[in-house]
Amino acid sequence: YLRHKIKYFAGMRMIKWFCRLGLVVLHCFIMIPLYAQLGTNILPLRREPLLSGNFGELRATHFHSGIDLKTGGTTGLPVLCVNDGVIARIRISASGYGNALYVEHPDGMTTVYGHLDRFNGKIRKVARELQYRNESFELDENVRELGLIFRKGDTIAYSGNTGASGGPHLHFEYRDTKTENILNPLRFIAIQDHVAPNFRKLYVYESDPAGRLIRRRCDVKALGKGRYDAGRIKVSAGRVGVGAYITDVMDGSWNKLGVYKLTLRSGQAERFRLVVDTGAFDKAPLVNDLKDFELYRERSETVYRCFGNYIDRIPGISCVDNGYLTLNEGEEAEVELEAEDISGNSSVLRCVLVGGKQHGKKEGKVLEVGRVYHLKAGPYVLELDSCSLFTVVDSIATVDSAGVFVTARQDVPLWVKALLRVEGEYWDARMVLARLNAKGQWEALKTMREGNGLCAWVNMLGKYTLLIDSVPPRVEYGGMINGSLKFTIKDELAGIREYRGEVNGRWCLFEYDAKTGTLTCRKNEPAFVKGQKNRVLLTVTDAVGNKTRREIIVN
Repeated sequence: YLRHKIKYFAGMRMIKWFCRLGLVVLHCFIMIPLYAQLGTNILPLRREPLLSGNFGELRATHFHSGIDLKTGGTTGLPVLCVNDGVIARIRISASGYGNALYVEHPDGMTTVYGHLDRFNGKIRKVARELQYRNESFELDENVRELGLIFRKGDTIAYSGNTGASGGPHLHFEYRDTKTENILNPLRFIAIQDHVAPNFRKLYVYESDPAGRLIRRRCDVKALGKGRYDAGRIKVSAGRVGVGAYITDVMDGSWNKLGVYKLTLRSGQAERFRLVVDTGAFDKAPLVNDLKDFELYRERSETVYRCFGNYIDRIPGISCVDNGYLTLNEGEEAEVELEAEDISGNSSVLRCVLVGGKQHGKKEGKVLEVGRVYHLKAGPYVLELDSCSLFTVVDSIATVDSAGVFVTARQDVPLWVKALLRVEGEYWDARMVLARLNAKGQWEALKTMREGNGLCAWVNMLGKYTLLIDSVPPRVEYGGMINGSLKFTIKDELAGIREYRGEVNGRWCLFEYDAKTGTLTCRKNEPAFVKGQKNRVLLTVTDAVGNKTRREIIVN
């Protein structure tokens, strides 16, 4: 009997030990990976990340400040809070990021989610209350103190296509909460990428005696395995700049992306280096010192120029002699350009620059970099700051037979904006300053009145004139669609300044999509009364005060 009892208790102890051992194993395989995720961020979408745009990409007026995550051409995907945090800012706009959320995290990071279709119910309720309090669809509010706290993995919104979006996707950013510097999200998110950057074209930029840049395209030969060659290139003696049209893609996506690293070497010496890890919003206009503005606009080529007068002020760039190379007649320089993506895939282009004769004599007047200028013609004056010009340009200031103030033969981007003034005894209140855009259309500027004159800030040299906008905005009612009233609004010149929608004499929320010029009002808004006729009044005002009122009655 005793032997039986001893064996029984011994067996029970063995079972307990095996159970404990099993729990330890279970802990190792399940709990430890979960603990390892604590303090790390998750993806903002429940899908493998595919990019349609990456951080630091060269855009028309700025460096791309985040990554664009594909949503399969659809809207309404759950957008997740990537880590524990509090909603610090809610922004709703007809342009820009559209519906956007800013989440602050305990680790000192802020994440930004843009072009959202709609917010989480709790956030949406707060946003609507603020819109009704302000009587405005547009919203930009600090809501940190409201305690909208979310955990990692919580759904905070749904993906969309709002604001200045070219198609459904999620714009996602990381920022340093304290400094507001933007950080490369791909330092926190891993993507599948085995494709090296592609050197499409090589450009050399020579300087004439006046300092103007003369661009020349050189053929590039692909040798395979990420190697490219441009052979021997004869250039004029003096300062020479090098640029390259480079594109990159990632696995599973056709969208052209920007490069992560770009290095220019001459011989064994590094002359230029770009690493896209961080950025600053106040340096955004410097994108036009790095990229070739003309080729970007005319051919959609993203040409990285490894030189520039202010290029070393761009975060992530280091260079010697502003990236320029100097060659004497008969001198040769072996040049190597290396482009790399964030996954470590790299390509190398090599060439030999051979110094030839210098360009001829200096011809014509020019505007030099680093000087203040007042360009005057007729009633117009354009005031250029000492840091306005990126490069030397021809000095032009004339008023043509049509009364157009010409400051350049073609658009020339500026770093620091210039002030355009026009003076006279009297100006019609409906007058605006306008710029001839790349499509050959007059585009109204934000015109201010100062004393006897008009003025506006401009970000490029080009062609300007004065126009009178006497045509009020156009307002068309599109009927009731899916329980919402639809209006289309448009203004041909000055642009829409504001709109106000009222139902039965009360302000009512109308949502505006600037891409399509559409105003939408849901019939379940509080101002509508069920079972009776509702009076809807929409007032639209353009930038010079022309108004259009449209009234309809809906049941």
